[in-house]
Amino acid sequence: MRFEVNHLESYDDEALIDELRRVAALLGKPKLTLKEFSENAKVHGSTLQKRFGGWRGALRAAGLSDRADQSNVRKTKSETLSAMKQIAEKLGKESITLREFEAHSGMTGGPVCRIFGSWGAALSAAGLQQSALGKRYSDEECYENMLSVWTHYGRPPQHDEMNEPPSLVGSMAYVRRWGTWRKALEAFVERVNSREEEINPDSRPQEAGKQQPKEQSKDKRGPRDIPLSLRYFVLKRDEFRCVVCGESPGITRGVVLRVDHTHPWSKGGATVAENLRTTCQACNLGKGVSPA
Repeated sequence: MRFEVNHLESYDDEALIDELRRVAALLGKPKLTLKEFSENAKVHGSTLQKRFGGWRGALRAAGLSDRADQSNVRKTKSETLSAMKQIAEKLGKESITLREFEAHSGMTGGPVCRIFGSWGAALSAAGLQQSALGKRYSDEECYENMLSVWTHYGRPPQHDEMNEPPSLVGSMAYVRRWGTWRKALEAFVERVNSREEEINPDSRPQEAGKQQPKEQSKDKRGPRDIPLSLRYFVLKRDEFRCVVCGESPGITRGVVLRVDHTHPWSKGGATVAENLRTTCQACNLGKGVSPA
């Protein structure tokens, strides 16, 4: 067992500042609280408070003013809006998320939303664009986004993963629309499993003796764009893997899957499950390659 001296050899200003900088570097967090310092330092934070006129004064003396935790400091509307603009400019973005605001400002988003009514209203007041995750989407857009994220991970996505790329619709949008995240997942599964005619066009019931309308029988290939349910069916059938090389987003990071026609639609290939396959972006470039 290794024993070390658990106190400072000197308690002059320079030694205290050096210890503060050491702990700040050790933790490597954007904000450093008095409690965190006391738990990891060789001197209690109250000593620095008394010496430098408060915790913020100690951080200022150490050149660490930006590490001060300001989450409990009340801000005016103008101060909040100014902070939002500065963060957007620093990040080079026309819109920032609530998470980005909290990470770079040291403030919590709750009071901001209470002051302005919502994060979207705060962005508007600051002259910033509304975040893509805050927009209103239709059910079908939510389902399309869900399939994109599901395909990205090769499995049902988790609640928090909807707030990260490639998702364009935030998790709260699903919760607001369907009540809970689980219900949103169930609604998606019900949606993709309820359109049998998209998977097998011949399964659509027809009245006896009634001919199919000419506009429908005109092109037996079906639509060029593959419907949502059919894409999900093919991806699930192919186990979210490229049928050519076997790569899967769930195994190899960065793999992008897509569903396309085995026999090109432009050359008469029909949009049916039997003529569709899952390929990764790399293998899709060589359309003539056949699965092993």
